[in-house]
Amino acid sequence: MRSALAALFLTAALTAPAGAADDEYDGLPPGEHRDLVFAYCGACHSNKLVAQQGLNRERWDKMLVWMVEEQGMYPLEEPDRTYVLDYLATYLGEDR
Repeated sequence: MRSALAALFLTAALTAPAGAADDEYDGLPPGEHRDLVFAYCGACHSNKLVAQQGLNRERWDKMLVWMVEEQGMYPLEEPDRTYVLDYLATYLGEDR
C-alpha cells in the first residue's frame, strides 16, 4: 500500500506543470530533485516540516534511516535516495 501511495505522489509531483509556483511545493526551495523530495516526504507529512530542519548530509542520511526503521517510511531505492539526500543537504542543509 505504501509503495502504491508513494508512486501516486511521485507521479503527481513529476507531472506538475513547468514553472509551478513555489507555494505548491509546501515551502521547499527551488532546486534539482525538489519534485522527489516533495513526493517522498510529502506522502506522510508536511514538507514545511522538512524545510525547517536544517541538517547536514550525514544527519539527513540518519533521518532517512530512522524514518524507514521507526516510522514505516517506504525505503528509497537508488538513485532516488541519493537525489533526495543531494537536495536536502544542498537546499535544506545547515548552511542555507
